[in-house]
Amino acid sequence: MDTKMKSNAFDELKTCINTNRNFVMQGGAGSGKTETLKRTLEYIHEESPEKKVACITHTNLAVDEIKSRVRTDYEISTIHSFLNSFIKDYKKNIHQVIHTLFQIEPLHFLGVEAYDGDAKEHKKEEHEKYKKVYKKYAATLFTVKNERAEKHAGKREYDKEPERYFKDLNARIESLNNEIINQIKDKDYSQIAYNETRFNNFNEISYGHDGLLEITSQLFERYPLLLKIIQDKYDCIFIDEYQDTSEKIIDIFMSKLSSKILIGLYGDSMQAIYENGIGDVEKYVENNKLKRIDKEDNYRCSEQVKDFINKLRTDGLEQQVAFKIKEDGTEETLNERQGSVKLYYSSYVDKPHSRSPKDSKAKYLKKLDELIEKASEGQEKYKELKLTNRAIAFDAGFGDLYEIFSDRYAEPLEKIESHLARLQFTELVELCNAYKPMVGSPDYNFVLSKLKQQGLSIKSISDKQNVRTNFDKIIQSDDSAINVLNMAYKLKLLKKSEKHLGYIEQKKRFLQELKPELKAFEELYLAGKNTHNRIKGDMPDLTEEEFEDLQSEVKRKIFYERLFSGELHFQQILKFFSYMNEETKYITMHRTKGSGIENVLVVMDEYFWNRDYDFKTVFSNEGDLQKKSKSQKLFYVACSRAIKNLRCVKLVSDEAEEEEIKNFFEDHIKI
Repeated sequence: MDTKMKSNAFDELKTCINTNRNFVMQGGAGSGKTETLKRTLEYIHEESPEKKVACITHTNLAVDEIKSRVRTDYEISTIHSFLNSFIKDYKKNIHQVIHTLFQIEPLHFLGVEAYDGDAKEHKKEEHEKYKKVYKKYAATLFTVKNERAEKHAGKREYDKEPERYFKDLNARIESLNNEIINQIKDKDYSQIAYNETRFNNFNEISYGHDGLLEITSQLFERYPLLLKIIQDKYDCIFIDEYQDTSEKIIDIFMSKLSSKILIGLYGDSMQAIYENGIGDVEKYVENNKLKRIDKEDNYRCSEQVKDFINKLRTDGLEQQVAFKIKEDGTEETLNERQGSVKLYYSSYVDKPHSRSPKDSKAKYLKKLDELIEKASEGQEKYKELKLTNRAIAFDAGFGDLYEIFSDRYAEPLEKIESHLARLQFTELVELCNAYKPMVGSPDYNFVLSKLKQQGLSIKSISDKQNVRTNFDKIIQSDDSAINVLNMAYKLKLLKKSEKHLGYIEQKKRFLQELKPELKAFEELYLAGKNTHNRIKGDMPDLTEEEFEDLQSEVKRKIFYERLFSGELHFQQILKFFSYMNEETKYITMHRTKGSGIENVLVVMDEYFWNRDYDFKTVFSNEGDLQKKSKSQKLFYVACSRAIKNLRCVKLVSDEAEEEEIKNFFEDHIKI
């Protein structure tokens, strides 16, 4: 199918191009923003072929998609490739700023007044802040000087002189930061490089994805000549999915380049669900640096889904059903764009929270699963969208991995991604997926280029055959995850990163510095005496704070033991990433941005992740406004994936919530 774009939005866009007026194209899910971007490039190519254009997006997949739609020689690249192409040759300048990537921000001690006079909360939170920064200091000290820092002060010791510990740590940080500057000064600037990974590398003096953004921002601030080079090279720069672009980078384009280059942004502020993106560009619209163009088309959703997601928008944009041109040349009809939106709900008084007993949580989750099963009846080939993974991890094949993290962390999904990235499982799986993808064709060029970056010599057919043999060993292995990772290092499919080495060192040091009383505590804790009240009969002198510290150590010790044991198989790592790549029927809400799905079931539950989200606030005028905004945007993104049918599931806690949600959904079924 092709799309038949309504003329008004595109006419506004053409006027902006013809008058050199910077603009932001705001379009909801399914509005055809990529198609609009394609037509923008074609229009400029036809009307002003002399103009030099760059088109920036966020992923290589998006780059390939745009290139496949556009028959021009315009530069189309990811934001990282685009920025690196400008700064990579200015290594002397990078040498002047790269130390900031490795330095540690000093601590800022807050008084009790910052915690509304709550002395207990003040002590707890300030000590947590101190511990977090101290751990970062210790890890950096090991990387920079190969030295181990002594263990940080425990809470009881820290509470006696908190300001002294802050000052002491800041003095250490200042000394280490100076050491970082001095060591980098002595390094050969010509060796500086963009390593195309997630991490910066101090010893290799290379920078990763986030480091690239930070360095670029600093260079553009310090050296105006770089901006002049960009101004001389391009007439127009278009940025796709602007809401996910770093605020610093958007500010550079709008504050430093927009007077000389036509800047066009394409995206949707309602789909800004990631913390590191700018979110919206309203301040530039308000100060007249950008003209906002609303694209009201919706080529994806049924009429019913479209009407529903319009209720969720907060920016005044109201989408209308737009019809595609079918392969036979005819246009879709409204009858072909019919579907349904239904709410399935049940009442559940006294909903448990993150610290509730396990049996209380289990009872609640059983009730929720029963509701999901009821809502799923009669609906084939649907995708199930949830905030967290607790209820579906075993079904998706990575239950042991999830359990290892959920026993230690309240928010396991983020931690799984973070730890697997630091240990380099993420890199290994990316290579495996490129070599043998679940969907699509292999990307051998990507694999070979990555292996060459690792220093693996690939010169002959025999070398390539060895690569194939080695990848087959990895992908088919039933061995433990850590053994397979070590096998990948041995086979030179990966090179150990500083992050990996730092992680292993952190684990080793922790296990060597366990408190002497931990063994007795662990035996009691695992025997069921897992609260302060339950254990104080056996350990009467143990304070509540000491209990929490020992509990944390036990959980961390068991976590390391399980993560590096034979219990966790590499196949679970592969299945976890398969799940995250939407190759199963289950999807997390944070992974839901993308193409449409015929039938979608959205579970409106926080799964005890109440710190950041509260779906109840979506339908109410009361509650935390920040949580409401985050929850509403995430819910919008999840619901807008539905092409035809949308079913939503919610356990409501009282009559007031029931009435609010019933007013929002026209079709609601109480179970």
